[in-house]
Amino acid sequence: MMRLLAIVLAAGDGKRLGGPKALLAWPSPSGKDHPLSIAHAEARLAADCSEVLIVTRKTMIPALLGYVRPGIHLFSSDASADLGPAGSLAFAVSRLPPGELILVTPVDTQPARAETVRALMDRLTAEPRLLGAKPSYHGRGGHPVLLRREALEAYKSGSPPPLRDHLHTLGDRVASVEVSDPTIVLDLNTPADVMGVLRALPRFLPGG
Repeated sequence: MMRLLAIVLAAGDGKRLGGPKALLAWPSPSGKDHPLSIAHAEARLAADCSEVLIVTRKTMIPALLGYVRPGIHLFSSDASADLGPAGSLAFAVSRLPPGELILVTPVDTQPARAETVRALMDRLTAEPRLLGAKPSYHGRGGHPVLLRREALEAYKSGSPPPLRDHLHTLGDRVASVEVSDPTIVLDLNTPADVMGVLRALPRFLPGG
């Protein structure tokens, strides 16, 4: 069984949402809201990943520290904001612990369902020539993306590409996997997006 790691890209300031997406209050199985970045990590540790790297900004770290437990790693990215998520991904790649498969997810999505991640893993393990797998719902691509470690070599350079562009460059070595999970195509960019999922306006946990 190949070791699976996850990277949560959570360094955005969330201007359109009204606050930092890393600290968006999100329901947890315990009944107590957690920051969305932590909810992503908890879901992955419970289902499929051995370790999760949350890449955020220095100002977010104090608010997230109280949620850290074994398997969750917080990193304060010093990448230029101009690089966007690509800079955060490059920052994380340089700090990855051992692991063959890397699940990459932006924080502004719902935590992926276990069966969705399993479908991506099954496709990659069944076809060794593939470097990555991305989910699709009724033909629409979404998140998260699963990559072999070697597919992330481009993020060790000084000019990391946007992930979408990088996947396009990899061509047919990235498979599109049709799944039954409609949430893979939903982004949480605006208050209306959050209202559509939680039936409540966005709320940010202390520190936001």
